[in-house]
Amino acid sequence: MQHNKTKLHFFSVVPNQTLWGCAIICTIFEHCMISFRASLVFATILIAISMLNGCQNAREKSGPDDIVWIKNSHAQLFRIGLTKTDSFLEVYDAPNSMLSIGKFCWGSSSKIEGYQKIENRSKIVSLSAIHTGMLAELGLGKSIVGVESKQYIAHPAIYTSSLLDSVQELAPDGPIIPEKLANLKPQILIGYVFNIQEKSTIERIAKNHFLVIWSNNHLEPHPLGRAEWIVAMGWLLGKSKESTELFQGISKEYLAIAKQAANPDQGKKSDMGSNKSNKNNRPTVMMNIPYNGQWFVPQGQSYMSQFILDAGGIPITLQPEGSGSNMVGLEKALQAMQLADIWINTDNCNTRKCLTEMDPRVLNIKALQGNRVFNFNKKLNPNGSNSYWDLGCIFPNLVLRDLHKIIQNDTQSLYFYQRCK
Repeated sequence: MQHNKTKLHFFSVVPNQTLWGCAIICTIFEHCMISFRASLVFATILIAISMLNGCQNAREKSGPDDIVWIKNSHAQLFRIGLTKTDSFLEVYDAPNSMLSIGKFCWGSSSKIEGYQKIENRSKIVSLSAIHTGMLAELGLGKSIVGVESKQYIAHPAIYTSSLLDSVQELAPDGPIIPEKLANLKPQILIGYVFNIQEKSTIERIAKNHFLVIWSNNHLEPHPLGRAEWIVAMGWLLGKSKESTELFQGISKEYLAIAKQAANPDQGKKSDMGSNKSNKNNRPTVMMNIPYNGQWFVPQGQSYMSQFILDAGGIPITLQPEGSGSNMVGLEKALQAMQLADIWINTDNCNTRKCLTEMDPRVLNIKALQGNRVFNFNKKLNPNGSNSYWDLGCIFPNLVLRDLHKIIQNDTQSLYFYQRCK
């Protein structure tokens, strides 16, 4: 309090002219500070925009100056580039991410800074049935020397041939067995990041011995994005022409089905003589089954939701944003799905009896009452492997064709799906 009194006393003895001068100085100072703050804010915005643009262009700036990057159709987690002498593959940890988890090159240059050179491709370990299927589809099955587990391999080019007997299992019962991988001495390992510990183990064994390519195609949110990874595999392993042509055919049919589903009445005349959209009459589609009192419900931007939308249906998601799944309580899920027109992907339940034994309340679901429940179990092999998981990823056009037929109530010639009995 004494300090305030002193301060007031000081101003009381200052002449008016001095106070007027102080006021002018203070006013000028205040305007300067406002101007400075505005300039600072503006500069901060410019810096932020510059940093954002820098992040967006970070992928473009990597690699040699003369590299030309090929634009992907749908895939977001890899890119392929070319110069006059070399080819390049960069892989990323997530969609729209700037974090590279691998940079590879091959060609006539002896060494390119920042890239691992691929020289030998004759001994490959594949730790995913999907990647194994892609290799088989490109005619590279004989190059596979090791797999995660033979139990999951369903591609007919391997499952029905002697190749299945010759490959080594590296993780038949869970985590990868380090000794088996080290003794196999592969030249390339293609896998996906399952957990950090296993990733570290593999990279430790691989150091200075073989290349590791993390192919997280399962994180691609669009079915064609996942399928497009066969192009990356093809370029990487000397099958660029074959893989590109294969994917182009897959994409062409997929997009044609999606276009037809989006305009079901295109070319048909209504009573008023004009084309009429049927979008408001799209059936709702629920997915999956409950597990331990929870229901895994795909989010609105997920892989399966995209399938349903492209097939002409409306996915029941409960959350429009996100590309994963939500664990929803059973009560809430049953309430949301009660009026679903179609029910798909019932996992191990292939009969109505199995579904009702899980929870009798599913009898109230409209899809079950209308006998419109379908599972992807038509291509099961005797060992329990299911072609839906690998061939369905490579050929999403076949999955979309099935789903479109189910939505159209034309279920006589389905490829992966069949009606639950």
